[in-house]
Amino acid sequence: MADSKALKLLLVEDDLEDEQLICEALIEIEEQWQWRNWRSSSIVQVERLADAVACLRQQTFDIILLNLSLPDSPILLDSFLETNAAARGAPIVVLADAEDDKLANWLLREGAQDVLLKSELECAPMARSLRYAIERQRKIETLRASPFLDELTGALTSRAFFTIAGHSVQLSRQNRSVLFAATIEILELAEKTQDDREARELVFIRAAEVLRRTFEAPALVSRLAACRFGLIVAGMNESIVENLLHRGALEIEQAARNQGQSRAAARFSIQEADLDTGLEEQFGIYADRLAEVRQ
Repeated sequence: MADSKALKLLLVEDDLEDEQLICEALIEIEEQWQWRNWRSSSIVQVERLADAVACLRQQTFDIILLNLSLPDSPILLDSFLETNAAARGAPIVVLADAEDDKLANWLLREGAQDVLLKSELECAPMARSLRYAIERQRKIETLRASPFLDELTGALTSRAFFTIAGHSVQLSRQNRSVLFAATIEILELAEKTQDDREARELVFIRAAEVLRRTFEAPALVSRLAACRFGLIVAGMNESIVENLLHRGALEIEQAARNQGQSRAAARFSIQEADLDTGLEEQFGIYADRLAEVRQ
């Protein structure tokens, strides 16, 4: 993309009235500065699947808005599969004419980032959906090549974490140094609506960023479960680790509030690692010792 501050969007829609309404909404989003990460946007409009595939072969887009009901593609699933195959990593948000949970679930499993009902399109939720879709897709593309990193957050997977932590334990035994094992869990995250679920994912992304920034290498940061992160920290005393955890937890709570998750709470535990006991067992115990973060 020549200008990183210009959002390039491909709109695939054959209904002229819907196309006009969507374009007007996109223009309003830009005028109200709701793109946030981009100063402006450029929209390429096509009405047929063949034209969409041709555009994707010739140009790179930041995001694709796709109506599945196209004149040259009577099978809805084919419209998505062919577009996705040509997308070169661009996230796809599907525009649905009617609510269909079965189809929506299939599309999300196959790689669509979101499904929006045309009849319910509003500028602010639409802008948020497209921003989230782009951010999630970028994370996925960056991490797809690595089996050791969690696709959403970039933190270590639990398998990679415990493998690498095992080497840290061996070094600590040799050096007679102290390791600290810690967990931090994010509680009370709403997940009733699609917006809630998207906000949760951004909270997890932000949480991993906060922990990696707060605990630099050689500390290990892992996403052990959906809402739980684990850490192995060396070279610090317990009070320093606890203070850093407290600060990180407060940042995570603020990030959650920024995403509309007002009830979210971050809880942490810390313990000197027992070098003679399996770390997986220890982390199962530490998870039950979560301490309330006090403002």
